[in-house]
Amino acid sequence: MVEELRHEEVAVNLACKTIEVSRSGYYAWLNRPESVRSIENQNLLSQILKIHEKTKQTYGSPRMTEELVGGGFTCSENRIAKLMRENKIASEAVRNI
Repeated sequence: MVEELRHEEVAVNLACKTIEVSRSGYYAWLNRPESVRSIENQNLLSQILKIHEKTKQTYGSPRMTEELVGGGFTCSENRIAKLMRENKIASEAVRNI
């Protein structure tokens, strides 16, 4: 919200006041480098997407985690499940009748 209005100083003041953050806190956040965790999550997500495509969308978080750990990544099933959920990546059920 603040980001969208930052070109107008009055709007930044109002937006910061509305969501109860300080202007200095907003500008500190704006200039802060991306966190290590966020960068790692982006790398994991790109691998998840590759594996998801390679396996024809059949892997859920347990097998996805297994594949990633086998590929040298350090991650937990919960973290992978959260990344998949947040990015709407799900396995497609395959039924053999």
